[in-house]
Amino acid sequence: MNLLMTVLLLLLCLLISNIISHYIPFIPTALTQIAFGVILALLFRNFTLKIETEWFLLLFVAPLLYNDGRYFPREELWNLRGPILGNAIVLVLITTIGGGYFIHWMIPTIPLAAAFALAAILSPTDPVAVNGIAKRIHIPDKVLNLVRGESLINDASGLVAFNYAVAAVVTGYFSLNRAVIDFSYMFVIGAIAGLVLGIIITWIRFLLRKQGINDVTFHSLLQVMTPFVIFIIAEELLHASGVIAVVAAGIFHSIAGEKTEVILAEEQILTENIWSLVLFVLNGVVF
Repeated sequence: MNLLMTVLLLLLCLLISNIISHYIPFIPTALTQIAFGVILALLFRNFTLKIETEWFLLLFVAPLLYNDGRYFPREELWNLRGPILGNAIVLVLITTIGGGYFIHWMIPTIPLAAAFALAAILSPTDPVAVNGIAKRIHIPDKVLNLVRGESLINDASGLVAFNYAVAAVVTGYFSLNRAVIDFSYMFVIGAIAGLVLGIIITWIRFLLRKQGINDVTFHSLLQVMTPFVIFIIAEELLHASGVIAVVAAGIFHSIAGEKTEVILAEEQILTENIWSLVLFVLNGVVF
């Protein structure tokens, strides 16, 4: 019952925050939702809701990044590939190392490895925050595309840095070569898995339509389930980056949808409406 009441309360605050944003448009909706979160935390201090990192990535990050991949301008993504990879990989690692030394310098009681872990958590750009703030603030398109593109893939580098920092804290051992190999594996295999699984799901949808199974509700549900399935397979079976996998699958879905699929107008409308509702709830609950 506590979980149900928490969900209902969060949804109520989500609706109220959007009403407030309607009357006070100069305040970003995300900031209003954060304020409601602070108020709830102060009012219900004795209540805690614990969620595992894997569950958070699966329930929130996977569908949000998959949708971003579906709508991210591919030409801009390719043209900005150098700065995007630089920010998502090199900058994240530099921030982790520099931030770790700075935290250790400010608070010497924190071990250096633990400081690296804390900096690794803070180093990646949050894609949910980027999209939420960008809706209210006018940012140059090139800068916005760069930040969005970087936020799509920087979680992989941030997670690898965090995992190795935690391992260094626990075991006292760190291997740079092993970290580079693991990151390369997570990134490359995650991207390949996303593309392959995206192709398989598209092929399944094509075969089902060929067999006369054109139920719009079925195909809409299949689309919504796609990022969750891809994320689980990439993370649990392949031990690769589920974040990279869902982004790659989202980009492939966009390309395949334009060139191969014939989507009924009714299905398109239903699918987009479902995605709008899902994204509205997920973004709001995260903030």
